[in-house]
This record gives sequence, structure tokens and C-alpha cells, in this order.
Amino acid sequence: GMGMSMLALWSIPTMLAGVLLLGFFANVQYFQWFPTAGIGSREAQDMPFLPHWEQTGFVRGFLLDRIWHLVLPVICLSYGGFAALAKLTRTSILENLYSDYARTARAKGLAEEDVLWRHVFRNSLLPLITVSAGLLPSLLAGSLIVENIFSINGMGQLAVEAVKGRDRELVLSITWVSGFLTLIGYLIADFCYTLADPRVTYD
Repeated sequence: GMGMSMLALWSIPTMLAGVLLLGFFANVQYFQWFPTAGIGSREAQDMPFLPHWEQTGFVRGFLLDRIWHLVLPVICLSYGGFAALAKLTRTSILENLYSDYARTARAKGLAEEDVLWRHVFRNSLLPLITVSAGLLPSLLAGSLIVENIFSINGMGQLAVEAVKGRDRELVLSITWVSGFLTLIGYLIADFCYTLADPRVTYD
């Protein structure tokens, strides 16, 4: 069921997913809901930041135009991580569903729904938070494959060009940004631990 579909989703190569998304959702012969390339249209540079209505009709604004361009690349970057997290969540919940503390909560007369959400789900979040911490750098640092498919000048492309051109300062800067994002990811994870589990404190 769900486990098999998530495994199948996780197994799809990024390059294939990107080509399929472009082929169906940006192609003039199919849906053409999204643009084929870039992270913004030229006319959006002169638009106000927020979407609004004018006499001529709806103006999407710079922000909405940027989001519209980023939908397909973001899906392409995140579907693998989403599938892995969904599979991990399912495994973690099943592991905690029949644990001693869940049985005790049921014995006290708590409804099954309360046992699931207040106890089991909160404890199942801990491994999920740990894995999620490592996803932030990869999502924000970019992907060379995704950038090439969607014609985006991102950090992945910049890193390759810096190595090719032997630009040491730029390579160091990109490495520093990547390391900083990793630290921010773990900092957010530590904060989320305290929200998910009251036993975790940093006093």
C-alpha cells in the first residue's frame, strides 16, 4: 500500500522526475501550468512585490511570480526526502504503537485517538527531526541536476564553476554557507526536540 508507493517515489531518479514534470506540467501540448525555465520572468522585475488587482486585471507581483517558477524545482528537490520521511514516520509510529507507555495510556482509559496523537506520534517525531535536520542544507544549497533541468543559476552550478575556474575564495565561501546551513539545521532540530519531548531540556 502506502509503504510500496513511498518506496517507488523514493526510487525515481531526480533527472527522470524533472523531465516528466517539465514534459507534462510545463509543456504546451499538455497542461502548461508552470514555466519551463528560470526562477522569475523578466516582466516581474518591474511589478510590485505582492499580488494585487488593477484596472487591467490581476497582477501576480514579484513574490507570486517567483513562487510560480519555483513550484516544479522544489517538488523535484523534495519528493525523495518526503518519501523517506513518510516511510520513517510510518515505521516509527508502528514501533511505538504497541510500546509499554501506549498500553499504559490505553489502560488508563484514554481514547485510541488521544493515545496516537498525544503519546505515540510525539515520541515518533524524534527520529524524524534528526533526519530532517540534514535535509535543510541539501534543499537550500541546491542541486546541480535540478538546476540544469530547470535552467536555474543556483549554488550547485556556482560550486562546479568555482572548482573548474580554481576560484579558491568562492569554493571556501560555498563550503562555509553549506556548513552554516548544516549548523542551522541542527539548531532547529534541537529546538524541535524540546517541543516534541518535554524530557529534553537544555538548562
